[in-house]
Amino acid sequence: MKSFLTDSTKHLRSSLVRRGCAIGRYKSSVFADGERRYRLREDVTGQSVAIIASVLPAPESLFDLLALHRLLRENGGGAISLIVPYLGYARQDRCGKKGEARIGIMVAELLRRTRAVNLIVCDLHSERVRKALGPSVRELSALPLFAEAVAKRPPEVIVAPDAGSVPRARRLAELLTPLPEVAVIDKFRPRPNVAVARHLRGNVRGKNVLIVDDMIDTGGTFVEAVKLMIENGAAAIRIAATHGIFSNAAGERLSQLPIDEILVTNTLPQVRRAKMRCLDIVPLFLQNLI
Repeated sequence: MKSFLTDSTKHLRSSLVRRGCAIGRYKSSVFADGERRYRLREDVTGQSVAIIASVLPAPESLFDLLALHRLLRENGGGAISLIVPYLGYARQDRCGKKGEARIGIMVAELLRRTRAVNLIVCDLHSERVRKALGPSVRELSALPLFAEAVAKRPPEVIVAPDAGSVPRARRLAELLTPLPEVAVIDKFRPRPNVAVARHLRGNVRGKNVLIVDDMIDTGGTFVEAVKLMIENGAAAIRIAATHGIFSNAAGERLSQLPIDEILVTNTLPQVRRAKMRCLDIVPLFLQNLI
């Protein structure tokens, strides 16, 4: 099966090639007025193909995904699978204020309408978006990668940085031996991208802890969580998140904290940072691609 990549996932090309995956060829260009143009550079008639494309904040990433799907479909592609390493806009799954719209639901509905034979996503932020993608969507998780990464020095406590992360923390705990405890931070947001950690439910004193979430954006949630761990006497602190967005120099700010390690995956392109270990998500996708 050939895999076609958009600009949003071209950083995964070398990993795919190393694992024997053929990369499909097409050309994208721009007219003088800014319109995008796409042309397939090989025959896919009757072939099963995969599109690997993330939906990023920049709207052209979604357009590239939909245009590439159309390109393959109209040129005879057989079964088309769609793999979305990072699905942006999932945090816009409800109307927080009058006059807003559920843009995340709109994005999910657009992907659902492609009717891909396989629709694979990774660690979604929203249950509402998951439901909007339809009953056939398969959501993969990076938790097994994190469990393998910390197996030699397993944490004694898995920390959920907010109530929504508790199921994720519990699933990760179940993948580790011996079974760690799970602690929960009570958090509230006075405004978007600002997190305040109020209280810790659980005991981390003198223990090796791992704080886990689905994404690191501005890093505020993790900064507050780490401070609370220190205040409560944690002996060693690591943090883990599937999607490393690292807005507003969050990576540098987190690297300066008194933590041992930052675990992320390459669902999004990453640069080298102090204390950071980037885990390859590609094998997980290939194992689940029928």
